[in-house]
Amino acid sequence: MSSLPAYQHGHSQAILACHTTRSATNDMSFLVPHVKPGMSILDVGCGPGSITLGFAESVGPRGKVVGLDLGQRAIATANGLAKEKGIENSEFLVGNVYSLPFPDESFDIVYCHQVLTHCLAKDGGPVAALKEMRRVCKAGGIVAPREGITNTGRNYPELPGLEQSMEWLVQRVYKNGGEVDPGARLHEFAEKAGFEKEKMRFKVGLSMWMTPEGGLFVPLAGRIKGWRRLLIQICVVLTERLSYGSNWTARTSEPEFLERAMEAGIENASKEEQIKMIQAWQAWTETDGAWRYAK
Repeated sequence: MSSLPAYQHGHSQAILACHTTRSATNDMSFLVPHVKPGMSILDVGCGPGSITLGFAESVGPRGKVVGLDLGQRAIATANGLAKEKGIENSEFLVGNVYSLPFPDESFDIVYCHQVLTHCLAKDGGPVAALKEMRRVCKAGGIVAPREGITNTGRNYPELPGLEQSMEWLVQRVYKNGGEVDPGARLHEFAEKAGFEKEKMRFKVGLSMWMTPEGGLFVPLAGRIKGWRRLLIQICVVLTERLSYGSNWTARTSEPEFLERAMEAGIENASKEEQIKMIQAWQAWTETDGAWRYAK
C-alpha cells in the first residue's frame, strides 16, 4: 500500500486524554481470559498505550507487548506512561496496519480497539488490515478486533448538540471512505480475510454503566476459530457520565474538531454549530440521570 491509513479523529491532547482512560480489564475484557504469562502480544492502533500496558502486566517479565500507532504524539505518550509505571516488557513503535514491521507468526495475540473504522476503502479497508494482522499471528494464536456500530448510539437526554457532534464524526468517516459501522460486519470482513466461515461462532451481550461512577460490565463478544482464531467484540458501552462528558466537552472545544469537519465537506460545519455542541455536552455532563451508550 502506498498510503497510510488515517486516524480520522486525530491525536489531540483531548483525544489522547480520553483514550488514556481505557484499560485492558474494561475495554478488552473479552480477551483477558486468553492472556497468559509469557505471551507475546501486538496492539495495533495502541494510542496512548493504557490498554497495551495492562496486558504487559498480565504477560509478566517472560512475555512482551508491542504497541503500534500512526501518531508520533500517541507513541510519545505511551512511552511516557510505560516509564511512569515502571513497565519494561513493552515497546511502542510508529507503524502502519497495512504493513506491519514483523515477520510471519510473530505474536500469540494480535488485537485492535476501534481501528478498522479508520481503514479506508482505497487502501483495502478492514479486510486488508485483518489479513495483515492474521499474517503476524502465530498458528493457533488469536486475532481480536473490538469495533463499534456507531449509528446505534443513544443519549439521554437527547440534546440536539450531542447528536450533531456524533453525526459529524459519522459523516467525516463516511466522506473520507472509512467504515462507519465495522462492528456489524466483522464476520464478513473476517471471512474475506481468510478466517473459515464454518468455524465462526458469535455471542452477544451488553456493557453498561448506570451511575456517574460506573456499574455492570458484560461484554458483547464473538469468536471465530480457525488456524488463527478471531475474537470479536462489538462495543456496547453505557459510559461513566462525568469523565465521558468532560472529555467530549474538551474534544468538541478544540479548533481541530471544526477544522476536520470542514475539511470533510460537512454542510453545517460552522463555529455556531460547534458552540451548540460544546454547550450540549456541558449540559449533559451536569444532568443527573444522563447516560449514553455507544455500540
